[in-house]
Amino acid sequence: MSEASVDDGPPPEWLSLDPDEEVVWTGQPAFETLYGTIATGLVLTVVLIGFLILLGVPFAYFRIQNTEYVVTTQSLYVKQGIFSTNIETVDLDRIQNTEFNRSFWGKQFDYGSISISTAGSSGAEISFDGIPDAPAVRDRITELKRQRTEREGGEGEGGDRPASADQLAELIEEVRATREAFERVERRLADGEEDGDPDDQSRTNASSP
Repeated sequence: MSEASVDDGPPPEWLSLDPDEEVVWTGQPAFETLYGTIATGLVLTVVLIGFLILLGVPFAYFRIQNTEYVVTTQSLYVKQGIFSTNIETVDLDRIQNTEFNRSFWGKQFDYGSISISTAGSSGAEISFDGIPDAPAVRDRITELKRQRTEREGGEGEGGDRPASADQLAELIEEVRATREAFERVERRLADGEEDGDPDDQSRTNASSP
């Protein structure tokens, strides 16, 4: 199985990335997806529905031309639209499940689809339809999600890191103040005991016959 290639070129113009976000993969539906539509239409030309299918081929072509898929180090993006533009996005940390599907024609021409579900969604949130080398792209998405989960887990453990110099100095000062307070209490208790000894002695002498 080949690896999904890394895209070293500039990101698409419609994509706005965060400062620390990088494009990992870009793609679009394979033109081979039209072959199955054309073949089905030709077979069914004996009936009216075959001509209707063939009439839809140009529309399918323009749909492919105006569909883009992008995988970054933070999110997945789907851009679609012939007369208007619709952009969908899902953050990697929201992905709950990814499914790979391949139709009969997909097996013949080596393309497939990836459905991405998120936590709480009733079905696929977004999908990469009819892309070449779909299993490798799915593996790459899974790996990016794992890396982000580990990275966020490491950042979340920041509270267990050693305290800074200022925090240590503040802690030492608090301990010193607490110790001095205990020492003052001990001195007061000791002074009270010393002051009470002569009185106890005089009371003892007065009670003696």
